[in-house]
Amino acid sequence: MKAIDLIQNDVPPIKIQESIEKALNWMDEFKVNHLPVISGSEFVGLISDDMIYDFNNSKELISKINFIGKQQFVFGNAHLFQIMLLLSNYNLSVVPVCDNQNNYKGSISGKNLLNIFSNQSSFTQNGATLILYLNNMDYQFSEIAQIIESNDSKILAFYNDFIEGTNQIKLTIKITQTNIGAVLQTFSRYDYTIDEIFSDEEIANQTQDRYDHLINYLEV
Repeated sequence: MKAIDLIQNDVPPIKIQESIEKALNWMDEFKVNHLPVISGSEFVGLISDDMIYDFNNSKELISKINFIGKQQFVFGNAHLFQIMLLLSNYNLSVVPVCDNQNNYKGSISGKNLLNIFSNQSSFTQNGATLILYLNNMDYQFSEIAQIIESNDSKILAFYNDFIEGTNQIKLTIKITQTNIGAVLQTFSRYDYTIDEIFSDEEIANQTQDRYDHLINYLEV
């Protein structure tokens, strides 16, 4: 999934000759902390609410603000993961997309990116999420995958976090609900310790229970 395909343009760019006050009003209207700034078709940079507050003169034009170091963007062929990394590293609410000539092509808001990410099959398909902690030296993805797949389950999503100041890795694995008991037993047999388990079916059942209670209450 590439940036050019993810452009939504729900957050418009603002022209460099517009007022800073207008930029602040647009941020409030579109519920973002950043706006792409353009000069003609050329991308100039990202203006943020922090930059506006630091400048402390909303009546001036945007052109008066220094955009050095504020030109974060991605090219149209950037992958979804690269966009997510830029969003996270710079705490952006909007990611501009440009071509090789620095022409502005559109933007991707953090909100829409989250919606796109959450609509991937790994999130929408019911399953069980397992949390494991293990030493970096003991980490073998092939063995973990083999344990899961040998019990007729499939990996829906997988990511890891390095625990700062330790040699441990936190693994988060979402798998299909098929034979979850057998999967857990096999992990135990291979001396893996499951720290936490989350079941989508359990959440769905809780939601259904609340709905049933509400209907019963309304019918009284």
